[in-house]
Amino acid sequence: MKSAFIWAVAVTMFLVFAASALTIYGCWRIQKAMLPDSREVWLNTRTVTADGTVLEGGQRVILDEPARMNMLVPAGADVTLENTKFIIEKIESGFSTLRPKQQLLYRVTGLSMVVLPFVYSITGIMLCAWWFYSRELWPPIQVLADATKHIREQDLDFMVDYHRNDELGRLCIAFEEMRQALYDNNRQLWNMTRQRRILQASVAHDLRNPIAIVEGYVEYMQQCLADGNLGDEELRHTLQNLAITAKRLEHYTDTIRDLNAIEETETKYSVVRLPDFLRSAAESLSLLAKQHGLELVFHSDISECQVKLDEQIFYRIVENIFSNAIRYARSKVIFEYALADGMLTISISDDGRGFSRAMLGKKNTLLYSEDKTGEHMGLGLATSRVLSQKHGGSLELSNKASGGGCVTIKLAVYKVG
Repeated sequence: MKSAFIWAVAVTMFLVFAASALTIYGCWRIQKAMLPDSREVWLNTRTVTADGTVLEGGQRVILDEPARMNMLVPAGADVTLENTKFIIEKIESGFSTLRPKQQLLYRVTGLSMVVLPFVYSITGIMLCAWWFYSRELWPPIQVLADATKHIREQDLDFMVDYHRNDELGRLCIAFEEMRQALYDNNRQLWNMTRQRRILQASVAHDLRNPIAIVEGYVEYMQQCLADGNLGDEELRHTLQNLAITAKRLEHYTDTIRDLNAIEETETKYSVVRLPDFLRSAAESLSLLAKQHGLELVFHSDISECQVKLDEQIFYRIVENIFSNAIRYARSKVIFEYALADGMLTISISDDGRGFSRAMLGKKNTLLYSEDKTGEHMGLGLATSRVLSQKHGGSLELSNKASGGGCVTIKLAVYKVG
């Protein structure tokens, strides 16, 4: 923008100077044409002939230029230079010698030499300011005004589209980054609210079964007491089942408390070098895979770079998903990594039976597990999903075409350098 302003001012000054120079020169030429040339003089002659006749003549001539004399000489008169007298008179070139109309024109041209350059300067400044405002200032100002209107109306689904490499262009880019940050924060807040609603629905759904079991045993015991058929063995069996159900409720309550604590976890970024960091994480898990008689396969398409991510969140997600994978894998667990558009993609798959349709259909349920014993309530998946969302990403379940389950984790990372 500074260079555009300098060029606009320079071009304006050149045009004003050129127009002023042409105007002054033209007015000067007009004035000069109106006033006699300072080199012009009256050349008068007076000649006395032999018979005593006096002949006079005169004309305007320019000094240093040849002139021809115009004299009325009678026929037969003897005219010689000896009896001719030359008289040179200076022609007055002052303003007072001009006629009234010429004097008016002379004044107008003189005034024009002063006024017109000033008019050119004012006009040039106004045109330069109008051009600079309409071309350089108005478009980005209008874009920013429209963006401000959208934000004021709480509409963040737009884009600040102005990409000129100048001061206001960089301001628009910063405004777009601010809009994107607001959009991401609102989306994250909305996702957290949606997850809380899903969590509440999951709690209501999953608590229904143990509560129904407790109510059923209470009704059974009340009926047996009323009929007098409650023996010691039946009482012992019923109390044992109630204790198991109470343990499940306690476990479930602890799970909900842990999830709430995870949602309050702050994201702390640190700089790591890829793919060395990923390879190191896979090697640390390969020991656990060997203990279960499994092979860990590592594959990465990421070139060497440095990024910012939360190492604790990364390890917690990967370890949770890996612990689930080794429970269902037959012979190997596969780690695949990719990095594109500021998103680190982690795919952890196994060669087991894969996820059931019911599991894939319950992808929006925060706590869901295919374990019917109640020992595994889907806390690992739920924790990993919440943590991935806190890291600006997501978690998706799928089945590979060759068989086996696959969990795809996406984490937002920031390149360094």
